[in-house]
Amino acid sequence: MQQLNNRTFRILLFFIIALSSSFIFRYDAFEIYKSWSLPPILNVFKSLLEGVGPFIGALLVTKMFNVNREITFKGILGLKSLLMLAIPILILSIIGISNNQFNSHIYGFLLGVWIVTYGILEETGWRGYLHDELKHVKPLIKYSIVGLFWYTWHLTFLGNTTILNEALILCVLIVSSWGIGYVADKSKSIFAASCFHIIGNIFGLSPLFTKLIDMNTKIIIMSICIAIWIYILRKNKI
Repeated sequence: MQQLNNRTFRILLFFIIALSSSFIFRYDAFEIYKSWSLPPILNVFKSLLEGVGPFIGALLVTKMFNVNREITFKGILGLKSLLMLAIPILILSIIGISNNQFNSHIYGFLLGVWIVTYGILEETGWRGYLHDELKHVKPLIKYSIVGLFWYTWHLTFLGNTTILNEALILCVLIVSSWGIGYVADKSKSIFAASCFHIIGNIFGLSPLFTKLIDMNTKIIIMSICIAIWIYILRKNKI
């Protein structure tokens, strides 16, 4: 019972930290974040602050309570997990992204680094901490719980929305949590989970990618990425 209470407290503390950060940056609670003026090359990365909460929460709770984690950044894949992260950056750099500030290939590289980093920030919390904290729970229940926390953290219900829209978002995030959670369970890698996390960002959850990349290009990018990622996982018997 004491162990259960400790785990519940850790989870609540983690989520309070993650949700507080989301409220400050994602919802722009103090109406200052989105008005920050940064140099163009840094402005691309400003929105990383929206995903920093789960990362900080995971690191602080793990450090404070000295809890051993089965899921690590590289997991059982080792350096191959870094290769998985490099694939979308390389493809976006080669394809290039048209814009009014930088060379298209440089901008493609910057967006690749941004989206991969964002995925890592979130997945350090959702799969690296929360998913791992619930390792004694049956998989489908565990995936669903993580998906519910993940949905709540996005705070979409505070905006101009409908019950139908929120139900759809919740379903998408729970189903995504099943898929990403499976990868995390098998690879024990935050980096591998982060790769599959960015699929949703590229296909519409990221306003930046919705604005700059057409659907056909997205399909090409993600088809190549997913094929290479699955090949790497299969080569490692995952």
